[in-house]
Amino acid sequence: MGCTVSRSSELAKRARELLSARLSDDSLAHCERTARTAMDLARRFGVDADSAELAALLHDYARDETAGGLFSAAVELGVPVTPFEQQHPYLLHARVGAAMVRRDLPGTGEAVLSAVEVHTVGGMPMSDLDKVVYIADMIEPARDFPGVDALRSACEREDLDECFRLAYGATLRYLKEDGRPVHPMTAAVSAMIERATGRPLFDFPDVRP
Repeated sequence: MGCTVSRSSELAKRARELLSARLSDDSLAHCERTARTAMDLARRFGVDADSAELAALLHDYARDETAGGLFSAAVELGVPVTPFEQQHPYLLHARVGAAMVRRDLPGTGEAVLSAVEVHTVGGMPMSDLDKVVYIADMIEPARDFPGVDALRSACEREDLDECFRLAYGATLRYLKEDGRPVHPMTAAVSAMIERATGRPLFDFPDVRP
């Protein structure tokens, strides 16, 4: 057990060093808040807290890259770029970030890399760690959108799948109400959530980011 804790601590320490060199102060602070939130959620939902901390720290590893930087890194690292991402390069920061972490932080486990990769639009399937990081990114303490307090409260009393349903539904509602484009993966993830929870995605109208 001691070796596991030491390895986790060393990865987290190295991750912070890498992030400090890559991210703006605001982005770095967001990653730290998300990490603390993810650890709290992980303990509540029975997910490995060390993995949650590391994944949440690293989730925005490529967040501050320019569009050109994301495209260049995608080519260099062999990350395929979809037509949707060609039009909306910001969304590449999750998949490119995961590929960068794989290169820059050897020893990072596949579960952590997955959580980094799917933290924007989700993925098929979604592990419990994936869900924890997605939710933590939405409800970390500096988030201040209408309904965030209701979402935080829901995550204190509901199970993980229900909390993820509410968080994903809030994101999709915001995109639709704001007239923003929806990633092609979203329909598949929405259907997956509804199957897993037995609930429609939209029945919590007071929550939206």
